[in-house]
Amino acid sequence: MKKLLSLLLALLMLGCAGALADMNAEEYVSVVAKELPDAEDMVIDVDNYYGQVIEGYYNFDCYVNENVTRTAKFYIPANTVYNQPTVFIMVPSGVNTWGFFVESGWKAAADKYVFHVVLAETDESGVWGDIDTEMEYLAALRDDVSYRPFFVSFSSNFYAIAYGNAADVLMKHTMSKPLQWAAAACIGVTGVEDEYLASRSTIESKEAGVMLSEMSIPMFIVSEEKTEAVDKVVDYWKKANKVEDVKYSCDYADEVYIPAFPTTGETMDREPIAKVYYSTRPIEDYYQAETIDNIYNDFMCKYMLYPGTGNGSLRSAADIYEMGFEKFAAQIPGGYKEDGSDLYNREWYVYVPSSVDPETPAPVVFLFHGAGGTGDEIAGRSGWTKIAEEKGCILVCPTGSHKLSIRNVSDMTTNELFRAMWNTGEATEDCPDDRIFIRELHKWVCENYNVDTGRVYATGQSSGGAMSHAVAGYMSDIFTASAPVSALATPSDYNEENAIPLMVCIGTGDPYFSKEGFGGQESGFSDGKGCVTYWTNRYNTVDKWEDFTYMKGDESVCSFRNGIFRNYVFRTEKGIPMLRCVETETKVHAYLPSEAAMIWDEWFSLFHKDADGNLYYMNQKVEL
Repeated sequence: MKKLLSLLLALLMLGCAGALADMNAEEYVSVVAKELPDAEDMVIDVDNYYGQVIEGYYNFDCYVNENVTRTAKFYIPANTVYNQPTVFIMVPSGVNTWGFFVESGWKAAADKYVFHVVLAETDESGVWGDIDTEMEYLAALRDDVSYRPFFVSFSSNFYAIAYGNAADVLMKHTMSKPLQWAAAACIGVTGVEDEYLASRSTIESKEAGVMLSEMSIPMFIVSEEKTEAVDKVVDYWKKANKVEDVKYSCDYADEVYIPAFPTTGETMDREPIAKVYYSTRPIEDYYQAETIDNIYNDFMCKYMLYPGTGNGSLRSAADIYEMGFEKFAAQIPGGYKEDGSDLYNREWYVYVPSSVDPETPAPVVFLFHGAGGTGDEIAGRSGWTKIAEEKGCILVCPTGSHKLSIRNVSDMTTNELFRAMWNTGEATEDCPDDRIFIRELHKWVCENYNVDTGRVYATGQSSGGAMSHAVAGYMSDIFTASAPVSALATPSDYNEENAIPLMVCIGTGDPYFSKEGFGGQESGFSDGKGCVTYWTNRYNTVDKWEDFTYMKGDESVCSFRNGIFRNYVFRTEKGIPMLRCVETETKVHAYLPSEAAMIWDEWFSLFHKDADGNLYYMNQKVEL
């Protein structure tokens, strides 16, 4: 019955619109998607160290559950780089996927603006199914792409669009899983059942007391007929996004609703920016190049949904080059070969804000990304560009290294090659020692900018947090203070000659630390006791690990609380705070802009070194 329905639907669509008939032309039907490469066949290209390895149109088998495997298609334009935006497109029933992709105008847009595309397809019936079935498929597909199946995507800039009979499916999906997309567009909405709309206000989100119906997501809605059911959908998003009761218009939307100016509550971690667009127009109007350009550039790419607190951190997307970043690259020894001939083409990004006076030595912050990130993405999401401008410091954002190994995740086999991270240990034959890279980069920065060498700091998130720990342990001769975020480290072979102050920040909602945090006594990544004990012994602090209790909310025994931050301060006999541990309430595995502000104001800015390398805290010499 479903197959017959699918055939009738396809015939109906072929007969009613010439544009859709072209999508099923033989030239499109005959196109066969390529198979993805074998993870075991991957090699590292040291000259094109961060280059994508696939290009073109590929088939992808998406494991949904033990009984269901669905298909999707990937399109990777030429010359893409790591962490480009990814647009998920739900292909309407009854049309060929490649034909739809070409004729809709999305292929031309992807080639022009160089973004990744994931084309979600119906099952073998050819018809989009019930919401529970399709939600499971979309969630599995999105998760798989976030795990980087032979190309490097970044889930904070995942966008979704659905056409025709897929539009209502995506609409329900966004109402149930608003953290899946940074923005969504539903072209051809007919409505959502009243019961479904009402139920969103009874289901709690990932933050206590916040219902699904209260979660904002930028939403673009088009219906061919404005009915009462459509009005209810538009009203749902107007309320969720807390827009003004004033509508505007533009060339590609009849009604545009803008969020009300915030008067309370919002912080730099989450911005009230989610607009609502609505039009009553034929679906075919949104198969035009200019309209698609507008949807992509003026709507989708304006938003990023970063990890933050439980419900994420929706913020404006910023082009780091427009902000003033410059990209650099150079051949850097890996450290495996004694003659230095194992060279890797490494990259980094530098931001010198207008507030920096070239004639005056400026402080420098090295900012390290997490696993799967890159120097350009951590620059945009951490909030450090704003801090750099306000405080007059230079920002350096390098990209980590790869290791060549099979990675099995989410019933998918890929390779660690597509997941840049930081190697804080010895070099191997195919993975450089990143400590060498950072020393070379520090030297380069000091040679090319007017640097205050007594105020050079390091911070980073997750894998970048591990690198920040390593800076304190192995490079205390060239750095002044460090602030790892979302990472603990239990040292075994750190350099004992020097010591720099360390602020360690983790989130109470982070699955790696949420049970015990700094109170954890397990070995490995979550060993809070091992981390704190090492540094308090090295600093010879008065306060010790056992003097506090951790991860107990308001009942925690800590040094002090400041907003969402619980602080545990370990001081020397002279009152110098050499170690400060911070629990950020409700934060997941993330780096918040408010943390960046705190790290600068309450940590980095308080420490400096003199020309002889002596450490000072608020101009008081530190003696351990």
